[in-house]
Amino acid sequence: MLELTELHNFKSPEGAKVFSYKTLDGVSLRVSIWNKDSKKGSLLLQSGRTEFTEKYFEVIDEFLQRDVCVAMFDWRGQGLSDRLTKNRFIGHVNDFSEYDKEFQEILKEVYSDLCPKPWIGMGHSMGGCLLVSAEVKNPNSFDAMILCAPMLSMHISTKNEILALIIGFLSKLGFRDQPFETPEWDEIKGWHERPFEENEVTSDKKRYERSANLLRKNEKLAVGGLTIGWVHEAVKRIRLIRRSKWLEKIKCQTLLLNATKDQLVSSSLNKKMCTKNTNIIVADIEGEHELFMEKDHIRKKAWKEVDKFLKRIL
Repeated sequence: MLELTELHNFKSPEGAKVFSYKTLDGVSLRVSIWNKDSKKGSLLLQSGRTEFTEKYFEVIDEFLQRDVCVAMFDWRGQGLSDRLTKNRFIGHVNDFSEYDKEFQEILKEVYSDLCPKPWIGMGHSMGGCLLVSAEVKNPNSFDAMILCAPMLSMHISTKNEILALIIGFLSKLGFRDQPFETPEWDEIKGWHERPFEENEVTSDKKRYERSANLLRKNEKLAVGGLTIGWVHEAVKRIRLIRRSKWLEKIKCQTLLLNATKDQLVSSSLNKKMCTKNTNIIVADIEGEHELFMEKDHIRKKAWKEVDKFLKRIL
C-alpha cells in the first residue's frame, strides 16, 4: 500500500498525488506531489538515509504555504519504495550510482511533466549529498539548491578511518549486504525506536517522538541498521566530492543550512568547502543534524534564511 501514513494529530497536507514509479532497473519508488499547478515553481525535496515522506509533512505544508509545488520520493531501500535486502529493516544500496540513476530518471520521466519550473532542489543529509552529485554530473538539473546539513563530510576520527579501510576490504570480499549495524527490530519485540536521550539528530523531543509514532503506526516505513556496502559507498562518495572539488563546480545559486551542533556530519568542513564557491551562501544555524525537526526557535532561524533565499530565486 502506497498511501501516506497519518497520525490523528499529524496528517498529510491536502491534495497529495501519490503513486509508484518503476525504474529501468525494476525498482518501484513511491512518489508524492502536492500543488502541481503552482505558478511559482517547484521544491524537489529529498530526504536523508532512513527517512520517509511522512516525516516531512510539517515541512511540506510550510512550503505549500509559500505557494510552490512540492515533490518527494522515497529512495530505494527505504520508506515505501522497494527494499533491497531480505531484512527490510536494514538500509542497503549496491552502489551510490543507483541513487544517481533513479534521481535523474525521476527528474526526466516524472517531474518534468508534473512539476512546474523553476526547480529548487532541497536535500537533507544523504539527500543533500545526492543533490550535489546530480547537479555536478548533470549541470542545470536545478535552478537553485538548498542543502540542509548535507552529507558532504562525516565526523571521522583516526579510529574510524581505520574502520573505513576494514569496511572497504570486507566489501571487496563480497560481504556488501551483511549488517554493519543491526536495526532496532526483532521478530518478537517488533520495531522499537532509540530513546530520545540517545538520539544524535534533534533536541526536540516532541518532533522526535512524532517520527517514532509514524513508525509504530506503519512498521513498513522503518529502516534502522545499515550494511557494509552502504557504508563503503557513502565513504567513497564523500571522498569523491572532496577530492574532485565538486562543490567548487556548482553554478546554480545554493544555500547551505549549516547545523553547527551536528554530530553526524562535519559542519566546519562543510563550511570550509562551500565558502570556496561564491554561488553558495552559508548560513550557520545553531542546531543539530535535523534542523527542520528541531525546536521552534531553531526552525524559525532556518526558515528565515530559506525565505531570504527564495525571495532571490522566485
